[in-house]
Amino acid sequence: MDIKVSSGSIIKGNVVCSGAKNAVIPLLCASLLSKGKVMLRNVPRISDVFDICNILRYLDCKVIFKGHTMLIDNTNLKYKPLLIEECKKIRGSYYFIGVFLALFSKCEILLPGGCKIGSRPIDVHLQAFEDLGFKYIIEDDILTIFKTKVNEEASLVLTKKSVGASINTIFAGLRLNHYEIKNGLYEPEGLDVIHFLQKLGYRLTLKDEVIQYEKSKLDFKLIKHTVIPDRMEAMTYAVLGLLKGEVTVKRVNTKDLELPLRILKDAGYQISYTESEIYAKKSYGKEIEIKTDIYPGFPTDLQSIFGVLAINTIGKSRIEETVFEKRMQIYYDLKDSGVDCKITGNKAEITGTNKIHSKNYSACDLRHGAALLLLALVGDEEAIISNFDYVLRGYDDIVNRVKALGGKITIL
Repeated sequence: MDIKVSSGSIIKGNVVCSGAKNAVIPLLCASLLSKGKVMLRNVPRISDVFDICNILRYLDCKVIFKGHTMLIDNTNLKYKPLLIEECKKIRGSYYFIGVFLALFSKCEILLPGGCKIGSRPIDVHLQAFEDLGFKYIIEDDILTIFKTKVNEEASLVLTKKSVGASINTIFAGLRLNHYEIKNGLYEPEGLDVIHFLQKLGYRLTLKDEVIQYEKSKLDFKLIKHTVIPDRMEAMTYAVLGLLKGEVTVKRVNTKDLELPLRILKDAGYQISYTESEIYAKKSYGKEIEIKTDIYPGFPTDLQSIFGVLAINTIGKSRIEETVFEKRMQIYYDLKDSGVDCKITGNKAEITGTNKIHSKNYSACDLRHGAALLLLALVGDEEAIISNFDYVLRGYDDIVNRVKALGGKITIL
């Protein structure tokens, strides 16, 4: 999908934060672990969610998705090889591996896809599965994994801090009587998944980054759960306000955005917030310096967004990406748009300016596409953004939401 963004618009209004993409994907996969029905509220209407729903229906689950509420009934769930296109399209399909190992002790799946932002192997997942007693084979694009020995207990140390691997290991171990996982990384979205599993009846405890599990007996019941707000979406709209007008983001957990908000406050931007709202007004701040890191460090998913914000700084801002090696495209776009931007490897130095010469852009991934939208909105002429489908993977109805704020966008 391509969009045309016209210049000259004034952005002003309120946005209600959607449910978190990085929480809802594992939550939907984890719904198969329930003994009964699951009702999820605050579910974002994004393409990744629709793809996961197609996988659930393929597995003979009943899925009703109305508004932002979803009801999942897995009564007729049965094992099937996950060799369908949806598994290949999205990164989060790998959560079905851990769930299948818990339910069926085996899984056959197309290797997951997602945005091409650099090397994102699932080696940590696979090592953890082996430690739990499973063996895997990869042939072409198909991963086959199955149980080779019976483990009643396990104590694991993950080889690298990874939210995906941590949650997947939790899933896969739920057939055991007891396990302990060390060196896990959960972030707010992972904690939301753990809370959901506890609601289902799984006896999980987390203390000092060590998670423990004791075998549980589940009762048949309807489980209701509300997905946490999407902190990446919330900050995207807040940055839009700082760049282009005045935006209030409602229903957000600002405690999950402590570092990005502090950076903005320290730089002197006109931003204020309560526990559940962010108010951002067009302003210029002092130069910012950012180095991405795992939570509670600066999120890699906000790096491109803050890269565009750097044009509204007085001085030279410095941004370094340490998580993914192919997430620097926005700085080349800034350079092409007339911004004084120096790029060295995974580091960029951006000089603030109020002159942006609009170009035609092409989105390379989800967050890059969102950053391009911000860039196009502050440009001096019309701009066309191609491959905007990437953005729809993680932002609920972003075109109409920005239009409601005053942005001039046309779907081509």
